[in-house]
Amino acid sequence: MIPQRYIIASLFIAAMLLLFAVVQAPRPVGAGGVTAVEAPAIMNLENFEAITEFRMPDGWAPRFQGTQDPDQSEAWPFEGGFGTPWEPASPYLADQGLALNGPGGHSEVVLWRGLEWRHYRFDAPLCSARLDPGKGNRLLVTLQMGPGRYETRLLEVPEGRVLWSAQSGPWSRFSWDGSMALIGFFEPFDGQDESRLLLSALPRDTEPGDPTLAAWDEPKLPAPPKGLAIKVEALSEDGRDLPGMRVEIPWHSGDRVWLTRGDRLWHGGALGWTAWGLEGTRWRRLAAGSGVLNAHPPQRMALVEPLPEEEGMIRKTSPVTKADWTAVPPETLPWPAWDAAWAWRDKGAFDAWDQRWNESALPPERQRQALFESYRPEWRSAVGLRASVKGWLPSGPEIALREPQGVAWIWVGDRVLLVRLVEVERVRVLKKLLR
Repeated sequence: MIPQRYIIASLFIAAMLLLFAVVQAPRPVGAGGVTAVEAPAIMNLENFEAITEFRMPDGWAPRFQGTQDPDQSEAWPFEGGFGTPWEPASPYLADQGLALNGPGGHSEVVLWRGLEWRHYRFDAPLCSARLDPGKGNRLLVTLQMGPGRYETRLLEVPEGRVLWSAQSGPWSRFSWDGSMALIGFFEPFDGQDESRLLLSALPRDTEPGDPTLAAWDEPKLPAPPKGLAIKVEALSEDGRDLPGMRVEIPWHSGDRVWLTRGDRLWHGGALGWTAWGLEGTRWRRLAAGSGVLNAHPPQRMALVEPLPEEEGMIRKTSPVTKADWTAVPPETLPWPAWDAAWAWRDKGAFDAWDQRWNESALPPERQRQALFESYRPEWRSAVGLRASVKGWLPSGPEIALREPQGVAWIWVGDRVLLVRLVEVERVRVLKKLLR
């Protein structure tokens, strides 16, 4: 039989030890506590801070109206990738806003500025919307004005003033440095296996000025393909009305074009590759050659061409500003197939869905699934409130990570939220690499 006084003494000591542990626990181990200063970030992934939300009127959605860039083989995922300028346009605009289409052909871009939503409304469906990748103070939109008719406008943000507008195809994009906008459309042509793509570069901050057209008359370079417009008189009426610095190029299925800088344009395809540079206000060919051209944005251009007088192929890389090719060592891993989702650095590549090429330094992406699970209950509530939500989002909330800005957009159905990502090492690395 244990005396009662010993039992009481034991309980008193246990209570004191428990109290001591509670007081000491939040302190770091080095200061005498029993835990670290902060819990690992992965333990906090469900604690996302909501910055703001936008209530979605019924019938409205962050969706473009059936558009695709000429060098896209498949539709771009709605949530986009990193939000880089070499990717196809996404309705989720960096950490600043949304591009929305609604009933009756109406559309708008809403931007979160100064702790309020600013609205830029249009009386035509949106095909494309982009913020310039530098300061984010220019908004480039392409609208469908009617069957087969499109118009691109450059707006000043936040004022909303239209700096210029032009007839275009159903797409538009900025150069990688944001200093120029590229638009264009296919010219009438009776070729069976090829087309003629008329491109025009228009400045970001100044008036377009008098239009020009590339003459394809550079010495020591091949003559232009037969039927290509090298004089204004050979353009269609719409082509003659197109402002800016124009160049017409032959186009086959699978061709690609990159505006790597405001004054550098690359075209690769079935007939080989061509590098263009702006001299004054006119496009001139800097170099041309055979082989398959691709880009490793934002680092370099990449080329695969046949070995001279031998069997096999050789890989080369060049800066994005000039055609200065350097052979790649044969032991280098095979490059992945071209996809605009990839972002490259010196010895590796990765994308927003955590695909990798020769990349081990970047921590894995873990926040997308955590966000999906966190906001799935709100998606279920929205499905119960609106029958249309199940059609838009059949499997759950839509998660658009914008890791270089440290945020994510979450569309649950009846509203879109902007939340702050947990500052894990991956986010810190991507902020340095892609901003």
